[in-house]
Parts: sequence; structure tokens; C-alpha cells
Amino acid sequence: MTDDVLSAWTPWTAPGWRVRPLSGPDGRTLDLMLAVPGGAPPPGAWPLLLALDGGRFFPALAGAAAALSHRTDKTGVVPMAVAGLGHRPDQGALADQRARDFTGRPGPDAAVPSGGAQALRDLIVEEALPMLGRAAPIDPARTTLFGHSLGGLFVLETLRANPALFARWVAVSPSLWWTTPPADIASPSLMVGCGGAETARDMCARIAAWVAEKPGGAVFTQAPGADHGSAPFALIPDILRHASGVAQAGSA
Repeated sequence: MTDDVLSAWTPWTAPGWRVRPLSGPDGRTLDLMLAVPGGAPPPGAWPLLLALDGGRFFPALAGAAAALSHRTDKTGVVPMAVAGLGHRPDQGALADQRARDFTGRPGPDAAVPSGGAQALRDLIVEEALPMLGRAAPIDPARTTLFGHSLGGLFVLETLRANPALFARWVAVSPSLWWTTPPADIASPSLMVGCGGAETARDMCARIAAWVAEKPGGAVFTQAPGADHGSAPFALIPDILRHASGVAQAGSA
């Protein structure tokens, strides 16, 4: 496509989506994104789904939530506010920022940055959640934290460190190869998912075995045929139903 053809196009984003900078760990800037349903909130305000890796997952989750919540009776997805917390590429390599912010201890490769999880948790508690609460009516009893891969590991370790911070939790393809979270992380409000084609590092089998040690303590959901990168997108309806408070039977 030539420059002159492109010049006839203008940038576009969905109506109602907003973003603002947030001062993060080590002086880095993160983006806090927000989409709020139109119309009046329900009694008790909107449920909230906060997604880590917002630059990647916010558009898909916000778009799907808006589309699927039009037919709650069919989809099980209620209207909700969707937020994303995302790293900026101009603040350093994304892989390094994610490893630093999503982990609480060094992983297999000591040269990879790590250990910043508590600083990110503090940012969520002290800055992100209050900012979202000022921007839209949010029901603190109906909040969900979602993370994928290292972000999924962050979700599990945050559930253990501060179980009252969110009402519901979603960890898709959590990086159990980095470190295996303690066995006492269990909650019926936790959904753990993976892709059926995640074979590297024995990922899905490792995750399924970890969840199986906690009967009644988590919902396990698998996306058949999905690999590590596609699993969170394949599981979006399940994620949104979980955030809606709809009980799910895990699928094998």
C-alpha cells in the first residue's frame, strides 16, 4: 500500500475507549486503558475485568465484552467495565519489563530481570484501582484480574499474597516453569486455562496436574488446538463468563 493511499485513512479506536499514563515501577510509564458500557450502571455498579498485558489483550477483551453482553441470556456475559494495564515498548524491551514486573523471584535464567511483582501489586492497589474507581462506577465485590503466561503466574501469586484484592481470578497458561506456586493457592473463584497444543515445557500437562491437586479449588478450562499464544484469545468467552460470575464446568 502506498503512502498516498494510506493518507486517506485516519486512526480509529472504538467509541468510549480511553487510556491514560500511569507512573510505574522504576520510573517507567505504563498505560491504563478503560472501556465502560453505555447507559446506566446496574445496581451496585459495573463489574470490572482488569487485564495485564493490556496492549495485547485489552482490545480483544473490551470488544468481546461489548459484543457478547448484548445477549447475556445466550452468552452468560454481563455488561462490564474492561481495563488493561500495559507496558510501553519505549520504556524498554517488553520481555524484560514483563519478566521484572510479573515475577517475585529469579527464574531458571538468572540473567533475566525478575523480582518486581510486589511493586506492580502496590501500583495496582495504590494507583490503578483507585483511578479506575474514580473514572467509572465499579463494584469492588465484582472485580476480576486476568493474566497470561508470566502474567498468569503473577495472578496466582497475587491471589496467594492478597486474596481479598479481587473477587475473581483468571490465569491462562501460567508460567509454572518459572517457579511452581505453593500448593495452597486454591479458590473456587480461580479459573486456570491453557491451550491443548501447548506442549513446550510440558505446559498444559503441567498446569492440568497442578490444578488437579486442588479438587474443588479452581476451574480448569482447556482450549483444544490452541497454542500458547492463541489460548487466551480462544478462551475469551470463558474468561468473560467467569468475570460475570457464571459458574462453569471445566473442559478437558
